[in-house]
Amino acid sequence: MLIRKIVPILACLILLSACQSKNQFDPEAAALARTELGLGYLAHADESEENIKLAHYNLKRAAEYSPNNPKIMLAMAMFDQHVGEYKEAEMIYKRIILTSQNDGLYHLHFGVFLCARERYSEAEREFEQTILLDRHQWKADALEQYGYCAIQNGKTETADSLFEQLFKYDAKRRDMVLKTAQIYEQRGDSRIANYLQRIAKKK
Repeated sequence: MLIRKIVPILACLILLSACQSKNQFDPEAAALARTELGLGYLAHADESEENIKLAHYNLKRAAEYSPNNPKIMLAMAMFDQHVGEYKEAEMIYKRIILTSQNDGLYHLHFGVFLCARERYSEAEREFEQTILLDRHQWKADALEQYGYCAIQNGKTETADSLFEQLFKYDAKRRDMVLKTAQIYEQRGDSRIANYLQRIAKKK
């Protein structure tokens, strides 16, 4: 579930980073365009097998054009995570963080990955590192994702504190948390859904 929320974050970043070349082939621009396309298919991967194939094709081409671009590596890690190639995904996450330790985006995504694998203490360290870096664009996402991870782990007090910080930092996040509660409800996880509804409506 969390990966579906986080894909648009990277997709928006790719859109801001991409540039166009008028008269000659620009491998970096082509790589970013392929990544954007691949992430689009990945966001709808649950709808058809063809979307998974198209996501893989475009992300693979992107990696061929620009193999050391951390944003493209991140997209590949997210794909591997989605299709269950967890060891490969983790290897990529660790490679990215080694070269981009001061970028909260990568710690945030790695935290989401670790939480999905129920490796909560490791996930907490990645979320805390993102928050510690205190970059405006990732701090709210880190607080929100950390909150989801804490409640999944049964740490209600930690989750309470994180969501309280989140709503003070960005009051608009209440609506996002309520939408996430609906996703948990649809999945049959009423415990987390009820918690998120309560915490989002609490003033």
